[in-house]
Amino acid sequence: MRTRNVLRVNAVEETAAYREAVAEILRNVQNDHRTTLQEISETIDVSLGTVSNAANKKNDLNPIYLKRLGEVYGPHTLDPYARLIGGRVVPVEREGTSDILPTLLAAGCLIATARTETSPGGKREILQEKLGYLADLRRVRREADALIASIEAERDEL
Repeated sequence: MRTRNVLRVNAVEETAAYREAVAEILRNVQNDHRTTLQEISETIDVSLGTVSNAANKKNDLNPIYLKRLGEVYGPHTLDPYARLIGGRVVPVEREGTSDILPTLLAAGCLIATARTETSPGGKREILQEKLGYLADLRRVRREADALIASIEAERDEL
């Protein structure tokens, strides 16, 4: 059965959503790794102009560079892109042998501290407090995904 090539009506919206996801990826890398667009461009071997245009949603970022971002900064880095189809990117194999418990407890402590009456937002957290533990929550999620992958791999060997 042959289908006609049809112009998609929502291509403009899809492009805008893709560019927003890439811009979010770049913002997350900058915030989580305390790096600049210049350093990111050097790390993934692409011009600063290309990365800057992608960060400002002026142009698309080639999938090759998205792949490099995932390789360098971890698969989870590409979550904003995967979210476009309702997904997330998790590692296939567990990286390292880190224990999830200290990371989980540290993140829990930060959240509990943000919810105390003496915190800037009182018992109700304000955005600044949430942003303060966002990177820690991402680290917990990565370690949990890695632990899950490890358990599933062991299960699959049975």
